[in-house]
Amino acid sequence: MERIARPVRIEPAFADRERVRSLFYDCAPYPVLGVYVPDGADDTASGQATSGAVMPWFRGNWAVGGEALVDGADSILNNPRFLEAAKAAFGTRIVRPRTIAVNLTTPMAAGSPHVDIPSFRGATREHYPLRFLAAMGESRLFERWRVVEAGAIAWFYDGPGGNFDYWPDGLDGAMCTETAPFGNVAIIADNDRMFHRIGAVGSRSSTRPHIGPGAQIQALGSGDWAIVEKGHSVATYPAGQVRLSVLWKAEVFADDAAERDANADRLSLDRVMEILRADLRRRGIEFVEPGDPLNSEAWITTLREAYYTTPSGGRL
Repeated sequence: MERIARPVRIEPAFADRERVRSLFYDCAPYPVLGVYVPDGADDTASGQATSGAVMPWFRGNWAVGGEALVDGADSILNNPRFLEAAKAAFGTRIVRPRTIAVNLTTPMAAGSPHVDIPSFRGATREHYPLRFLAAMGESRLFERWRVVEAGAIAWFYDGPGGNFDYWPDGLDGAMCTETAPFGNVAIIADNDRMFHRIGAVGSRSSTRPHIGPGAQIQALGSGDWAIVEKGHSVATYPAGQVRLSVLWKAEVFADDAAERDANADRLSLDRVMEILRADLRRRGIEFVEPGDPLNSEAWITTLREAYYTTPSGGRL
């Protein structure tokens, strides 16, 4: 197995935990995860369920490309506890915070073990579709350009279930679990290569709503939450029944020279396509040359069928 950074547990995760929690309310509403992440190409879980329904898993972005998108996100982006833990976990001197995403989940079944969607020099989620990046990662053709990222995950949830499960030694190794109540805790790791998941949220008797891709979760003035679709409230939940999590990501470099070298060697879309076309031909896979590869459903489907594999063996 490829050696990756060992996870580091951070406690306390935030200097002002309640201020971070309050941002979830300040920045509501949030769309369902499927708006961001199509079926099977996901940095959390598939987001898809049977019969056209989606899991009650909602997503927002508070920082992208190293820039805060909402008031108050700067203090999370530059959290010194995350910066120091990233240096310790990855053995690096330079940490460049890039992204803050937040997840809100109401009672639901456990997610699938997964790794996050990777980024590559010159090919990131700011410009490339997530499924395209996922296929690039699965192909293993672009490791030379892979962006090594530290990822910190912190939670706000005191209800039943909602565990954070992770496999630092691969899916054939032991599963580690962080359980509620979470307190002021974060785990920092290489989530682009370490399998992890959210355990089932809620109790066995919890009602799991049937919602479609147009659903949102909205904050109510009482501090509770409501799932709304097509203008109608589908379900409401007390604050303690909604699992909130913060995902922080940063690029890491051993030193200044490593950062310079990485930034000097970047992919262009033409180079990406050249590599993919050559590999597909080598494999004997027929394909139609796309006019707009980043927006061609047929092309992305070809890549997914060629490279995506369903977890097996120890993968749950």
